[in-house]
Amino acid sequence: MLKLAEHVLDLIQYAGPGDNIIREGFLVNKRWQNGTARMDDVRQTSFKIHRLTKASEDIVVSSALRAAGHAVAAGHMRQHAMVASDYAVKVINLLYPDNMDAVRQERLWQINKLKEIRKAD
Repeated sequence: MLKLAEHVLDLIQYAGPGDNIIREGFLVNKRWQNGTARMDDVRQTSFKIHRLTKASEDIVVSSALRAAGHAVAAGHMRQHAMVASDYAVKVINLLYPDNMDAVRQERLWQINKLKEIRKAD
């Protein structure tokens, strides 16, 4: 899911005041994947990212940050992965209104990325 979050943040060229918080969330999630962080650590860092969304007045940025927060939170609860995926699609819908081809391309990117990750395991 972190690949999805990176992808969405790259799409909007995010360079906000929360960069350090997002990086921290990614690192904690990776540590959790390696068994060196607690589930509560994942939850707390995802909450920090979600607090960034409330500070943003830009719906595109807010949606991308929500995707990142849910991607990090997927370590806490798998269902967050689907929510992150849906927020990524919301970002695409906001960037390209009424463009179903753009949405389709995003979903295909997500599916192909999952296939790549599965092959690597």
